[in-house]
Amino acid sequence: MNEELDQVAAFEVAALGAAQAGGQAAAAGQHPRTLMRWTNSMSSFVLSRMCQLISSGVRTDKGFKEVHLNQVAKALNEFTGNEVTGTQVYNHLRKWRQRWIRVTKLRELSGALWDEDTSMISLEEEHYKGHVKVCYIATMISSFLILNR
Repeated sequence: MNEELDQVAAFEVAALGAAQAGGQAAAAGQHPRTLMRWTNSMSSFVLSRMCQLISSGVRTDKGFKEVHLNQVAKALNEFTGNEVTGTQVYNHLRKWRQRWIRVTKLRELSGALWDEDTSMISLEEEHYKGHVKVCYIATMISSFLILNR
């Protein structure tokens, strides 16, 4: 019974917060934002579009320009039907960059082996226990790289 009351109270607090945020956004002339869930297909779509931009000659040494982020957001909007902004695409790319940095750090560990056939990093047990989550990320990135060969 107490669990159910706690869930109801948490829902009401979340709804109140969302209503207040929506009211503030409406007062500012903006649409209220909803939480966006990135699916694997959406991530793959964004990453492949960014690869296409780079292969077309877009210079990325200082990051992607807002116009390119907006292009990808518009294409993703057409692909999924979800309203996506350039800022959301930028934040998603930052997340993937952080993941990639973790994968490369793992690959550089002494004792770490990269298995090209399975696209997997092999670690000794002591290293493995500290870095289990990254194996999933490496698999996702490898799958993306394999699809775009």
